[in-house]
Order: sequence, then C-alpha cells, then structure tokens
Amino acid sequence: MKCQSCNSELGPGSVVLECPKCQTKIARCSKCRNLSIKYKCKCNFEGP
Repeated sequence: MKCQSCNSELGPGSVVLECPKCQTKIARCSKCRNLSIKYKCKCNFEGP
C-alpha cells in the first residue's frame, strides 16, 4: 500500500485505518501523520 497523502511506500510508523464515513482503508506514512498532512478519501471525507 501507499500513503494516501504523498503516495510513498509505507514503512515503520505507518498506519492503515478505515475511513470514518465509508470504511475504505486509508494508508498513512509516518511523515504525513507527524506533520498532519491532509488526506481525502474517495467518498470526499477529508482528514488531518
């Protein structure tokens, strides 16, 4: 899987979670999580 925000490969500190609106899996790398970079799900839900 790749990070939803920056499209990089996942590494240590990465997480895969479910969208609170549609339960689609969302992958986040540690860098984007630490910097609170926004992401957007295919259902248009946006998160930090």
